[in-house]
Amino acid sequence: MANVQKRGDAYRIRVSNGHDPVTGTRLYHTMTWKPEPGMTERQIEHELERQKVLFEEKCRRTMVLDDTVRLEVFVERWREEYAVPNLKKTTLALYDELLKRILAAMGHLKLCDITPFHLNAFYANLREDGIRVDYKYRCKVDFRQLLKDNDISRTKLSDYAGVSIATIESVVSGKNVNRTSAEKLCRTMELKLDELFETVGTEKKLSPKTLLHYHRCLSAIFSRAVKWGVMFSNPCERVEPPKLRRKEAASLDEEQAKALLEAVEEKAPLQYHVMVKLMIFSGARRAEVCGLEWGDIDWENDRIHIQRNSLYLPGTGLYEDTTKTESSDRIVKLPKAVMEILEKQRIDQQSKKELIGDAWQEHDKVFTQWNGKPINPSYVSSWLRKFCEKNGLPHTTPHMLRHTSATLLLMQGIPLKAVSSRLGHTLASTTSDIYGHSLRSVEDIAADKLEAMLEPVAQIREGQE
Repeated sequence: MANVQKRGDAYRIRVSNGHDPVTGTRLYHTMTWKPEPGMTERQIEHELERQKVLFEEKCRRTMVLDDTVRLEVFVERWREEYAVPNLKKTTLALYDELLKRILAAMGHLKLCDITPFHLNAFYANLREDGIRVDYKYRCKVDFRQLLKDNDISRTKLSDYAGVSIATIESVVSGKNVNRTSAEKLCRTMELKLDELFETVGTEKKLSPKTLLHYHRCLSAIFSRAVKWGVMFSNPCERVEPPKLRRKEAASLDEEQAKALLEAVEEKAPLQYHVMVKLMIFSGARRAEVCGLEWGDIDWENDRIHIQRNSLYLPGTGLYEDTTKTESSDRIVKLPKAVMEILEKQRIDQQSKKELIGDAWQEHDKVFTQWNGKPINPSYVSSWLRKFCEKNGLPHTTPHMLRHTSATLLLMQGIPLKAVSSRLGHTLASTTSDIYGHSLRSVEDIAADKLEAMLEPVAQIREGQE
């Protein structure tokens, strides 16, 4: 991005060109532009903006990309020309965070110099103790009382501070939050960070999953460099990626699922009752359920069309995106009982809309806030956690309901391919990897049934002999 400094009656325009690989100092391209005599302030402002754009483009053209370009320079181009237009916002936000450490360690290296040895050394450094910089923060005062003393509700604090309700719930319950959230809350409450929070987990290592995120980020960048003809090969392909042991998906068993359904039917507000049933009977993700619109429901054929996600990202807020993968855009058949409570939700929402009047904000969403605005997905998780605690039910998350749906279907002998399609997985092997424990149980059931079928035949033969 070009910046401008006024020098007497002229202007200096400067564009960054990365860092010197030896000294580490930042390099710049500069030019001087002098207004024509008689130009007005407004004319100067407009022409200066035009000169900035022209010079920046000229610098971009002269920064020829080849294998001798430094990683940090290539990443700037990769991000602007590929990542921003093509990656999902959540993925881009994750990569931006990872790139801070990647560029600090290897940004000065030329692409042609990066080898598996550099990557192995980087991963080894990431595995060291005390390497984490994303320390967590825990409130060291009674936050619930602090809110009462300041006469501020959790909802208002969420709006003022720009953090989710789930984050505030975590602070109230003594759970950890990240530094960004802690700082936002402190600014809003007009307190210093160390007055309200204490740092925890400074001695922890990065998790294997985080290490794998670094590897995938680097591999994505180098793969693009290969496609653009800037690198001959991707060095990540010659490195053993960080190992990640896949955990078995946590889910509710049949009795626990029944207990939850009974509890929400008796005690939960209608909207959350519908959401829980929908997640269990459709296997939809939380973001998919929050993104559901009335137009996505086929009332005649008892089906819903899952075709969008409703997501929340700090700094962006609530936004809509396409489904996780192309396969996630799918049509799911629902039982009559679920369609009936969806109809009740539609009637209830219409009543609220008429009651509120002009304050209702039309978004056509099936699930909304009190005023018709799309619901924040974190609200769903927060409500479900508190509901289960209050009613003595096992700890449950929205994603566990998705796993429960898949597990119960597999336990009933539904073919793996059909379950995979219902969940929106691209490959049946993904479903198999996640729900391997359920498939093993299905094999046991199949073996028992086969034995029960053939055992009488064996007994008859023994009697004949």
